[in-house]
Amino acid sequence: MIAAREQLKADINQLVVYTSTQAHSSIEKAARVAGIKPENFHLIEVDADYRMCPELLQQQIVRDIQSGLIPFYIAATVGTTSSHAIDPLTEIGAIAQVHNIWLHVDGAMSGTAAICPEYQWIHQGLELADSYCFNPHKWMLTNFDCTCFYVKDRAKLIHALSIMPEFLKNQASTSGKVINKAIYSTQ
Repeated sequence: MIAAREQLKADINQLVVYTSTQAHSSIEKAARVAGIKPENFHLIEVDADYRMCPELLQQQIVRDIQSGLIPFYIAATVGTTSSHAIDPLTEIGAIAQVHNIWLHVDGAMSGTAAICPEYQWIHQGLELADSYCFNPHKWMLTNFDCTCFYVKDRAKLIHALSIMPEFLKNQASTSGKVINKAIYSTQ
C-alpha cells in the first residue's frame, strides 16, 4: 500500500482504499499504517457467495472521483478467512486498470491451493494485479508466519521503502548492481 501511495505523489488526505466487507482486517491496518483517513477506507458489499461486487466497487470509485478523492488501492481476496470466498479478479482488475488503481490480491488464506492444477482457476485474473501474497504456513506445513509476497514492479516497492543516508553509500551500493535489502536502496 505504501508503494501504491508513493507512486502517486498526491495529497494523502485525498487517497482512497477499497476492499470487501469480507477482507482480512490486515487491509484496514495497512491503511492506518499508510496514513489513510478512516473515512477514505471503503468496504464494498459482497454477493451471495461472499465475493466483492465489481459493480458496487465501480459505483463507489465513480462517486469518490466526483467528490474530488483519488482512488489508489484495491485489495481483492483469493480465499477470505471466514468463507474462502474468491473475489472476481478479472472484473476487479479491469476496473483497477481503467482507473489506474493499484490492485493487490490477498491470497493468504487460499492462494496456496493453486499449487494443485485442479485449483489454478482461483488465480484467473491475477495477471492484472500489481502485488500478491499468500501464506505457505497455512497449507504447506512451513513454520508459522511464512508469507510470500510478489510485486509486478519491484522498483516501485524498493523506491517507496528506500533510505540511503550518506554513511551507507559506497562503491557497491551506488553501482546499481547490489541491492541492500536492509535499506531497500535503489542506488
